Amino acid sequence: MKRFLNLSVVLLVFLLFSCSSSHSSNDSDIIPDSDTGTQDSETINDNSDMQETEIIDDSDEISNEYVEPVYPEPVCIYIYPDQEDSKLCFGPVKTNVKCNANPKESEYVTVLELENPIGDSEGPMDINEDFVFFVLNPKSSAECFKGETYCPNIYGCSRKDEYVYEIVVSKFIHSSISVDKEWVVFNVWDGTRTSSDNSHHKLMIVNLKTNKILDLTDWGSFGKMQLKFPYVSALDISDQPTIFNLETNSSKKISNLKCDSMPKIDGKHLTCRGRYLGEGLSTDELKVTAWIVDLETFEVTPLSVLTYEGNFPYVSDDYAVFSSSRDTVYYENYPEKLSGMEIYSLNLKTKREEKWTPEIKGIFEGNFIAPSFEYPYFSYLANETENTSTGVCYVLNIETGELIELWEITSDKPYIKDRYVLENGYFPDKIAKLPDLPKLPENADELCEDNNPCTDNRYFVTDGECHFIPNHERCDDDDETTLFDVCIDGECKGFAGTSSDEEMVTVDAGKFMYDGKEYEIEKPFKMDVFEVTNGKYAQCVAAKACVEPLRKRSLTVLNYYDNPFYENFPVLYINQFEAQNYCNWLGKRLPTEFEWMKATWDGEEKTYLWGEEEPDSSTYPDSYYANVGFGYPGFVGWDVVEVGTFLKDKTIGGIMDMSGNVSEWTTSEWTMELCDTPPCHGKFGNDLVVTKGGGYFSGAELKTRHYATPWIHSFFVGFRCVKDIKETEDEIKP
Repeated sequence: MKRFLNLSVVLLVFLLFSCSSSHSSNDSDIIPDSDTGTQDSETINDNSDMQETEIIDDSDEISNEYVEPVYPEPVCIYIYPDQEDSKLCFGPVKTNVKCNANPKESEYVTVLELENPIGDSEGPMDINEDFVFFVLNPKSSAECFKGETYCPNIYGCSRKDEYVYEIVVSKFIHSSISVDKEWVVFNVWDGTRTSSDNSHHKLMIVNLKTNKILDLTDWGSFGKMQLKFPYVSALDISDQPTIFNLETNSSKKISNLKCDSMPKIDGKHLTCRGRYLGEGLSTDELKVTAWIVDLETFEVTPLSVLTYEGNFPYVSDDYAVFSSSRDTVYYENYPEKLSGMEIYSLNLKTKREEKWTPEIKGIFEGNFIAPSFEYPYFSYLANETENTSTGVCYVLNIETGELIELWEITSDKPYIKDRYVLENGYFPDKIAKLPDLPKLPENADELCEDNNPCTDNRYFVTDGECHFIPNHERCDDDDETTLFDVCIDGECKGFAGTSSDEEMVTVDAGKFMYDGKEYEIEKPFKMDVFEVTNGKYAQCVAAKACVEPLRKRSLTVLNYYDNPFYENFPVLYINQFEAQNYCNWLGKRLPTEFEWMKATWDGEEKTYLWGEEEPDSSTYPDSYYANVGFGYPGFVGWDVVEVGTFLKDKTIGGIMDMSGNVSEWTTSEWTMELCDTPPCHGKFGNDLVVTKGGGYFSGAELKTRHYATPWIHSFFVGFRCVKDIKETEDEIKP
């Protein structure tokens, strides 16, 4: 994203001089020893030993002009006890500058006009009942510490009288802020300190009701913080999140997670995009994807895992939303030229994924990024070009479908809080008011319970009524002869699952080598010759036993699923649950990872389905034996092909497309290394499963193991089914 030059310099300096925090333990007191002239005193909850800073009595130097409500006297401290110009003062203190804090419903205003005597509003925003908070850089560099040229302070636009109030003022840099009720957490950044002593950045928290100032950290490199009482989240120099609990006066470093986006917390969870660094893992084991942390147990679990998935996840009200790169449309036959970013949500209770942004209309009409959510409102940016850094801010009521269009925006990430949309970026700050709806009651599920397993019972705050939405969750029709039961039109219906064995081959039981280890499949089974196609899957949809694909496009073709031309191409945008339903409808199931490998290698361990010949771009297309992209940079297409197209991508038994086309779902849990005796139990249970097989979006090596959250949908994962062989059946091998 494009930034102003001065901002780029500041960020560069921050990166160069950031260094490790002095807190290396997982569990510790929040307040370390420091050199800020502070001392131990009473705590937030009077039950711990939070450190309170020494207050300077120089109220004569600060304006005390107040209007209702009356705030406590402003206080000041010295960041460095022996330096007069290190004074930091906390208000609120009223100025004579007017501002805009109260837009009309569905409208927006600029909080502070550019022409003002204080400075330029160019930083993050937040809001509570009294103020719209924002960061303001002073017009004169003389106000900065030791001649620095950048030292933004924190101000608030009063929602009572619409005047600007000083909130945090010093000669240091205060570029980050987060607010919850009367609590304000902010950073103190001394740009004159170097990284050699690991101490140029600290976090502090203040109570607006009492003006009590408390240190959260000693000098270090904490940043990107968020407050949701009693929790404060922040990243250290290694990008590992730390959770401060203000009620228990304790901190906890999430040592097995490394975030490259600002962590988001809702009081129950933390989410971020990053890498999982669990025991025995390197930073390259699990790529940049979205993760969620339980703030009570600190358990890290996958949120949206599939290649580089889950950009800027945001969690609120049992929903997590994130923008997705899995939907990008390539053009000019080059993968960096893309359009089609989308936004998805995951219901944390049901593990059901939904897409809320509209379908794209063409190659350059549909980049949707920067999600935020506060039930029932969902905000995002949308544009009509291949540039994903600009767009228009929209807000959608997910209950009614009502869409509100707000402002054009560049490189900022607006977010929703308390029925307002705030522009959280480096341009003149804006605020929009959304229609004021009630909060979702805590007993919403109880209000709408009808004991019908075939409906999702949802309470809508928009109309205050219960809505019964059909689902396709499993049910039981109490009939032992029906092997597969599914909800159809609000009722449970069973299917016998008596499919034929047409286009299936038998895979014998026996031992086989897999990545240097010997494994055994104890019972023979049948496997589909081809990956399940659009046409085959549509038959299940017509029978109402399956739901339609979440999206009906492929990587480059927008009208893919319903198009007769692509009837014999792999079905896409089907998650593991939906794939399992399709197989069960036919009396089949998904394979395990080891069944998949047994069928692929025909008892002989090899690198590729055709042998050991590596993909070679210099001999393309002569050596192009499967529909894969990596290893063949000169190839054309970048999409799936009709099943069975590549004749050398075939097992001895006749199973097609196992090195190419799409990766395929299995039922095996993801493990870092293959266990010795299947079934294998992974770190995350069935929340992270194995997909197998090469594809046009991946390489062709057979032993490659991919990982994915089973609720995710994509354009490069499909599936095929297997079928158990009854012991009484007289098998004739084809």
